[in-house]
Amino acid sequence: MNMNKQQRLVGTALALSLLAACSAAPDQDAGGSLEQSIVDGTPTNDPALAAVGGIIFKLAPAKIQEFSCSGTLIAPQVFLTARHCVEGGPGWHFLPFPGFNNFVAFGASVGKPEQKVKIKAYVTAPPSPAHPGLLGDGGRDVAVLYLDQAPKNIVPAKLGRFDASMVSGQFTIAGYGQTEQFISGNKLVGGVTGRALSGDWYPLLFNDDYDAFDTWYWTDASLATPSAAEEALWWTPGTYELEPGYELLAGGLPGDSLSCWGDSGGPIFRGTTAADLTVYGVSFAGEGSIARNCGLGGAYAVLNDEMLAFVQDAVAAAPSVLGQH
Repeated sequence: MNMNKQQRLVGTALALSLLAACSAAPDQDAGGSLEQSIVDGTPTNDPALAAVGGIIFKLAPAKIQEFSCSGTLIAPQVFLTARHCVEGGPGWHFLPFPGFNNFVAFGASVGKPEQKVKIKAYVTAPPSPAHPGLLGDGGRDVAVLYLDQAPKNIVPAKLGRFDASMVSGQFTIAGYGQTEQFISGNKLVGGVTGRALSGDWYPLLFNDDYDAFDTWYWTDASLATPSAAEEALWWTPGTYELEPGYELLAGGLPGDSLSCWGDSGGPIFRGTTAADLTVYGVSFAGEGSIARNCGLGGAYAVLNDEMLAFVQDAVAAAPSVLGQH
């Protein structure tokens, strides 16, 4: 996959460079003054969403602290996020810079967290053996982080099996990603509608309206080359498509919010209290535009039978990984 395309699709996340693709320095002063958020959602410090946290990389001697991705506490010392947040490609692993400490921050802002917990280890879902997935890296963009201690007074979220019958349903998303004002690092929440669990990305985004796609490509596609050959490639069936049953297109419909840069790993969930917050997948990609930072739709790696089993097994392995028995 060419660099431009991968960076566009990973508009919610880490892509190939921690500093350039996903993160922006947390805005220390934004607080509750944001007028837009996740995008078209609202800033939040709702206790019901206390389990949603943000990953930060810190190198104290150099006075560097960078926010990268979002995620959810799913057990006292286990945190669910996206695989590309910890492994961006061959040879690129969770510690991109020697000497960095890696934390999960909790609270309304990763710039001023209420608490943060050091990351001790992680495990990633295996790639698809037969289908490349939307990002061309095997789909199944799921990872589990192990924390060296349990954050205080946070109820872990539940895990839910995503069923095909849920595709057109309503969900909530949360994360610390960018707003339309290019501010990131504040917890944001919004609602999305499920749209498709399989199919070609661009025809799905534009409801098979090639004329609308053509207009967008030449006038509003932020990372287009542009060229007639590239435009044709993007629309060609099988070029960029959801891995059937593993990747969900959601958001982008009237009234929907949208995930954006830095929201990768953040949950797509249901539930209104900490006790019933149930995660059905994680954000891993999105399509934006010149006119809007993020604006067309987001992709989510859902917890189908296989991915749910992977995460549950990772949770069960926590005592062993953390040396608790």
